[in-house]
Amino acid sequence: MACRMLRDGCETIKGMPRTDEALDDILRSLAAQGRAGLHETGLDGRVSLDSRAAAVATRPLPPLPASAATSVHRVKVSLRGARPSVWRRLEVPSDLPLSVLHEVIQTAFGWFDCHLHLFETACGDFGDPAQDDFWSVRADESTATLVQVADGEKATVGYVYDFGDDWRHDLVVEAIVPAVPGVRYPRCLASRGVPPEEDSGGIASFNSRPADTASGPADTAESLTAQLAGLAGVVVPAATPGR
Repeated sequence: MACRMLRDGCETIKGMPRTDEALDDILRSLAAQGRAGLHETGLDGRVSLDSRAAAVATRPLPPLPASAATSVHRVKVSLRGARPSVWRRLEVPSDLPLSVLHEVIQTAFGWFDCHLHLFETACGDFGDPAQDDFWSVRADESTATLVQVADGEKATVGYVYDFGDDWRHDLVVEAIVPAVPGVRYPRCLASRGVPPEEDSGGIASFNSRPADTASGPADTAESLTAQLAGLAGVVVPAATPGR
């Protein structure tokens, strides 16, 4: 009940960035503009590594492959820099929109969706259009699917939640496999670690906490799968018997 009240309370201010978030966004924007000017070309006139990386990071979104309707991405999502490590191994439909993947990650890590978020992909950044902060460019996350931004094994996607605390999650594709008929996705295959609490100060604060202050036992893969089924579970249509 307490968690539900917290989530409901956050929903009422979901579109309103905190003061520290707004300041953080301004600083990020100014820093990015400075880096772009300094590193676009080197002293020898050559394009820098930063510029080449930026060009790769904004490649066009490819079309959705037909095979995505019957395949599943097995991904490991890790909280970057966490000590001890905190991660979740998930299986999600390959054609899952990033807007739904956002909900999956929120549930898997116990977040309450109170703050801004974004996906950092090889095709650019994606986020919720309702969370426009006027400082960064983010495409609509509902218009892109997981397979379009991570189309092969070892492909990576970044997920940032709460621009103030700056919780960064690294998503790595471990395998792309056929969907099992009748299985409800997304599901959790393995889980390690207790995630940070909401508004707890960022990864440095998380890592410096006493070991005996962890908030409760780690969620099991079974319990997380049950939570995911209630939030965003889907049966992959083309893999369902009789269809």
